[in-house]
Amino acid sequence: MSNNRFHTGRRTAVTGIIVNIILTIFKLLAGFLAHSTAMIADGIESASDIITTSIVAYSIKIAQKPEDQKHPYGHEKAESIAAKFVAGFLLFSGLTIGWNAMQAIIQNNIETPGVFALYAAVLTIVVKEILFWYTFITAKKIKSTALKANAWHFRSDALTSVGTLIGVAAARLGYPATDPIAAIITALLILRMAYRLYEKSISELMDSSAPKQKLDEIRHVISSVENVKGIDSLKTRIHGNMLYVDVDIVVDSTISVSAGHDIANEVKNTLKLKFSDIKDVMVHVNPCNPDKSNVACQNCDKHCL
Repeated sequence: MSNNRFHTGRRTAVTGIIVNIILTIFKLLAGFLAHSTAMIADGIESASDIITTSIVAYSIKIAQKPEDQKHPYGHEKAESIAAKFVAGFLLFSGLTIGWNAMQAIIQNNIETPGVFALYAAVLTIVVKEILFWYTFITAKKIKSTALKANAWHFRSDALTSVGTLIGVAAARLGYPATDPIAAIITALLILRMAYRLYEKSISELMDSSAPKQKLDEIRHVISSVENVKGIDSLKTRIHGNMLYVDVDIVVDSTISVSAGHDIANEVKNTLKLKFSDIKDVMVHVNPCNPDKSNVACQNCDKHCL
């Protein structure tokens, strides 16, 4: 990870922390003063944002470290691990919000919220949506899994506030039970988001392959390299925000070892030049063995001899 990527990610994370501290204090005050269960739950969700954003900022710092003896493949997976923590906090937030709201309904501890809760909900929706897009765009720019996960956490807070706004408004119109009901619905949305983030981070930690479209693009670039007569095998694995490529190429069986090595280097350099997210390429050279009975050879448009 370049210093520029690190500083950009850290600046975005610090901005998120500052905004969330202010919003958390404001929403919790609004919730208690206006007697709104949904707004208090909203404030708890924002408080979790402070913790998760701090984790993301630290993971970005770790991920930019170069390879070392203990970590010869680098530290990029730190962001995938951080994304798991973000998903975990989302899970905790969703369960906490849902449980508190259900307790309020079961115990019939429902009050009509004050108008202050409405203003707080509207302000939160606007601020969190701006923060979501700011973080999401930055995450795509620097290809940060952890930062993208945190952006969706901000979006979950905006959704929480939408639910809060609807619940508080309906409660003030004479339906007080809608305040905790809105909190429960919002909790379910947050739990769904937690599941999706957790699934994605696990996929990255399991060395999942790049998407099919990406594989097709890589295959096309390799095939376009001069003297590459075919591809026997192509494997990729996601490593945080980067990608490793392992490929077996086919070359003329009559060329020297040195010539085969040069072709392999050309494949590697071309891929790294074309794709900024490819960290390393392992190229294995196989000799071409023409066989008219082989389907691959029948469809090949290149001359091996």
